[in-house]
Amino acid sequence: MTVLELEHFRNILVEREHLLHELFDEPDACCPEDLDKVRTLLTDIKEAVGRVENGSYGTCKVCKEGVELHRLEVQPAEEICLGCITSEERGKLEEELFLASKIHRALLPQSFEKIEGFEMGVRSKAARIIGGDYYDFLAAPNSGDMRIIVADTMGKGLPAGMVMSNVQGALRIFSETIDSPSELIGRLNQWLCRNIPVTKFVSLTCASLEQGSNASNRMIFTNAGHPPGLLIRKNGKIDWLSSNGGVLGVHAGFRYEERSLEIKSGDLLTLYTDGVTEASNSNEIMFGENRLAEFVLENRNLEIDMMLDKLQTEILRFSGRHDYEDDFTILALRKI
Repeated sequence: MTVLELEHFRNILVEREHLLHELFDEPDACCPEDLDKVRTLLTDIKEAVGRVENGSYGTCKVCKEGVELHRLEVQPAEEICLGCITSEERGKLEEELFLASKIHRALLPQSFEKIEGFEMGVRSKAARIIGGDYYDFLAAPNSGDMRIIVADTMGKGLPAGMVMSNVQGALRIFSETIDSPSELIGRLNQWLCRNIPVTKFVSLTCASLEQGSNASNRMIFTNAGHPPGLLIRKNGKIDWLSSNGGVLGVHAGFRYEERSLEIKSGDLLTLYTDGVTEASNSNEIMFGENRLAEFVLENRNLEIDMMLDKLQTEILRFSGRHDYEDDFTILALRKI
């Protein structure tokens, strides 16, 4: 474990120790039985801080190998790796992961929003039981536009899923009063900087679409350190919608810009996470943005669902694997 990781976990432990001590300052906050549990937790935390200071933190006390970092994010005083837990503990953990997976899936849209003047399809798959990808559809409060969100948190599994659940909750609250994509993302970034660990960050793209069956529709686009959106015009011209701001959760002072453009009949917008373009084969060659653009260009006249299914098959064929190494989300939207 690196020095930065040790310092990160020490900060988590100290913060939790401080919160537990606050309970003793409020006599009516806990019953006597719960206060006994608090005392036990304080002892565990104190011992874990000691292991940080002597350099033995994160070592399994059974096999002497490392405890999984994603588990330490959730239970920072843990001393047993997954390979050494008892069968009873494993069964309980599997049950909890199953329930967490159901909650995570419930956070994603259960049906596609209908955006007047457009047809759309989405494919999203977690690399583990719980994923860190997120997509959503958020109506603007005043303009009538529909904001399409695609986001990705650093890492995979339960910690990434917990961060993304916070992103979803915050976005849905902020979107009720904020129209502008750049202001919405800026507000989210400030909130994340105050509420998530510095070792976790989120990339996100937001496309605000004017709804309606006009000949063309306005789109306002903001990208916070996310892979560039791909807009293929009806005539085959490719327009990359690149990042115009830093990733979320790193620096509260980041400013986000907006890019405005027109989408006309036959134009195809594709938003995705890096699980698409960073899928690699046995030679460690990534699928890449250019290969994605070539595929979408060649198949842009297919029905959207058919194109997305074909793309999933192509990425697995390219990688030579039966499943995805990273969380995978891709959303395609065509102007009718």
